[in-house]
Amino acid sequence: MTTPSTTASTLVVIPAFGSPELTDAVVGDLCRDGNDLDPDVRIVVVDNAGDYVLPQGNISVNRPGRNLRWIGATNWALQTSSRDGHAVCVVLNNDIRLSPGFLDGLLATFSTADDIAIAAACYDDFWLHQRARTIPPTAADYVPQDVLRDVDFCDGTAIAFAVPPVVELGGLDEVTFTRHGYGADIDLAIRVRAAGLRCVVTERAYVSHLRRQTMNRTGQTSEDNRAEILHGLDAKWGDDWRAEVGLGPDSFPAHNVGSGASWYLTPPA
Repeated sequence: MTTPSTTASTLVVIPAFGSPELTDAVVGDLCRDGNDLDPDVRIVVVDNAGDYVLPQGNISVNRPGRNLRWIGATNWALQTSSRDGHAVCVVLNNDIRLSPGFLDGLLATFSTADDIAIAAACYDDFWLHQRARTIPPTAADYVPQDVLRDVDFCDGTAIAFAVPPVVELGGLDEVTFTRHGYGADIDLAIRVRAAGLRCVVTERAYVSHLRRQTMNRTGQTSEDNRAEILHGLDAKWGDDWRAEVGLGPDSFPAHNVGSGASWYLTPPA
């Protein structure tokens, strides 16, 4: 266990819907690093299924009595952070594994500049601009790099928010993105950047993502997710939203399983 060193007052929220073994693994990664013992960190599992039993750690479980979905759990996290005076709010999928020192690496981002509103860990998943330069065999094998990338938007898989500006901007839009919240992270990034603030990806923190574990339980398909993204962003931003986030007209084809270089106006290096 590492010595807790996080300085920002932080709320960490793990939305979960079943699959307790996955949530246990994320909780274990945070406890491995001693984050549950850090007096400046509060960790909460939002148990959307109402059946989670915490295996270890100084961690709370919130049972809302209904499925808030990712977007609702994230807004609950932002609102709770604002009410309780946390400077940063971190939201982690339960189907991920964290690199050693993950939370300290992610939170260090906010000490580099005062105009960063959203920060995400690099990963092994969908978006090219967020992938690690080298994908390790496991998250435990990841070697952190002191590299910060400015990006047009961040994937919500493992994401951190500077609470005051994001709450002031209204958080995530549950009216437009009415299902799980796919596309709401892109929408928020558009609003953040229009306000003169930054979205970044840090290579000091990494997650491996098992993908679609909650979606498989709820019966939502990849095409459902794609439809939520396109319908929501088209309705809110018209035809210009892709260019606003550095994407070209070939992005989001049917039956997509991951972004490609052709999706971007300028492909990531």
